[in-house]
Amino acid sequence: MDERQEIEEKCVFRGEWKMERKTNFHLKAVRYLPLVCLLLYIGLNLFLLMRHENWRDEAQAWQIAKNLGIKELFQQLRFEGHPCLWYLLLMPFAKLGVPFSCMGFISLALMAASVWIFLKKAPFAWPVKIILAFGSFFVYYYPVIARSYSMIPLVLFWLAMLYPERKKRGIEYGTALAVMTQIHVYMVGLSFLLSLCWLCETVWDCWRDKELIHKRVFLPSAAGLGLSFASGLFLIWELAGSLNLNPGIHINISSSFSYNLYRISVGSQWAVDNAFGIGLSDQAWKAVLVLVFVGLVILFWLSWKEALIFTGTVLIQVLMFTYIYLSSEQKAMILVHELIFLLWIIFEKYRITGKKGWKMQSIGWQICLVTLSLIAANGHAWKIRQDIEQPYSAGEDAAEYIRMELPEEELLIAAGDVGAFSIAAYLPEREIWYPLTEEPVTFAVWNEERLESIEYEEMLLRVKKRYPQASEICLICSGTNNISGLDQHLSEMEEIFHQDAMLQEESVTLYRVEF
Repeated sequence: MDERQEIEEKCVFRGEWKMERKTNFHLKAVRYLPLVCLLLYIGLNLFLLMRHENWRDEAQAWQIAKNLGIKELFQQLRFEGHPCLWYLLLMPFAKLGVPFSCMGFISLALMAASVWIFLKKAPFAWPVKIILAFGSFFVYYYPVIARSYSMIPLVLFWLAMLYPERKKRGIEYGTALAVMTQIHVYMVGLSFLLSLCWLCETVWDCWRDKELIHKRVFLPSAAGLGLSFASGLFLIWELAGSLNLNPGIHINISSSFSYNLYRISVGSQWAVDNAFGIGLSDQAWKAVLVLVFVGLVILFWLSWKEALIFTGTVLIQVLMFTYIYLSSEQKAMILVHELIFLLWIIFEKYRITGKKGWKMQSIGWQICLVTLSLIAANGHAWKIRQDIEQPYSAGEDAAEYIRMELPEEELLIAAGDVGAFSIAAYLPEREIWYPLTEEPVTFAVWNEERLESIEYEEMLLRVKKRYPQASEICLICSGTNNISGLDQHLSEMEEIFHQDAMLQEESVTLYRVEF
C-alpha cells in the first residue's frame, strides 16, 4: 500500500468516525433533551408554586369537591356555569384530606404531562418547542394557578396526536372530544366544530363509497361521534338554568348592530391584552386586526378546513368574552393553545402527504409562535415577579395566624364570604361563621341571596343568637364585605392582623370585637 492510498483510507475512516459521533450526539440529544427540559420546567414552576397563595376561585372548586357528593355537585354546577370534570378530578384528593395548599401540584402534574407530550410529539423545531414551553403560555398561569384551564393543553395535544387517524381510531378521538367538552365552556365551540367537521367527513366518505357503511371504518367514527355529541347533550343538562340562577351572568345584546360590533371589538382587544400582558392603544389594535386578518387568509390558503374550524372557534369565544364571561389571562391564552393545536395538525398532515411548499409556511408560522411567546413572556413578567414578592392572597397567612395565635374557642365571624373562602380552605379544622347566610363559610352559591347585605347591629344580633355565651369574636374583613355600616365601627375594634395582597379583595384584616 503506497503512502497516498494510506492517507486516503485514514481520511475516509476519520470522516466516518466524525459522522458516527455526530449521529450519536444527535440521538442522545433527541433522547435526553425532552427529559432535561421537563425537569427544568417542573423545577421552575415548583419554585413559583411555593411562592403562590391559593385564592378564592381555587378555594371555591376545592371546597365544592370536598363538601359535596356527586348528586349535590351537579346541582351546584348550575350556579358555577362550568362543566364537571375539574371538580371530579379534585374530589378524591379533597375528600381524602389532602391539604388545600397541595392543590397546585395537581395542575402542575397536568401541565408537566402536556409539556412532555409537546416536546416529544409536536412537529415543531426544537428551539421553538423549548421557547414555547418556557413562555408564559405554559408557565405560571396554568400550572401554578390551579384552575380547570390546566387540563386544556393536555387534551388538545391528545387530540392533535389522534387527529390524523381519527377515522381509524374513532372511539379514542370521540372520547377526547367528549372530555374536552367537560373541561370548560370555552372549549365547547372547538369540540362542536371538530365533531361537526368529522360528521361531514364521515357522511361524505360513505356517500362516495357505500361499502364503508358495512366496513370497520364507519363504526369507530359513528361510535366516537356518538360519544362527543352525548357529552354535549350532557353539558346542556349540567348547566341548564345557569343564566337564570347566576346573577353574575348578564347577556345584554344591544339592538344596535354598530354598538354590538363595537362591544365585540372591545372584548377582543381586552382578550389580546390579557393573553400577552400588554396594553394596546386603539391605533395598535387596528394594526393587530389587520395582521390577524392576513394570518387567517394565509391559514385558509394552507388548509381551509382546519382554518375554518379555528376561525369559528375564535368567533365563538370572542362572543363569550363580550356577552357572558369577561376574558382573563387564562381564558385568553386558550386561543393561543388552540392556534398551537391547529398548526400541529396542519403540519402533521402535510408532513405525511408531503405537500409542496408547506415547509416554508411551517418556518414562518413557527417564527410567529416564537414572537408571540416572547411578547407574552415580557408582558407577563411583572405579574409573575409580583406574585413572588408579595402574597397573591392573604388567606394562607391569615389562616396561619389564626391557627397559631387564636385559641380554639375564639369565634371566627366573616364580614363577607369572598375574603373568607381561602381562609376556610386553609383552615379546615376551624369553623368560620357567616351571619348573612347564617351558615359556615365553605363555598359560594352564586345566587341573589349572596348579593344582599345586613346592618352591623343585625350582624351582632345574629352572632349572639347563634353563640349566646360569646363575650368576643374575631371578625374577618376583606376587600368585599356584606355588612352595612361596618366602616363606622372599625375604630371601636382592635386590629390584630392585617395582610395586603396582589388581589385587593383578597386582602384580609382581623379585628377583635368585644360584646
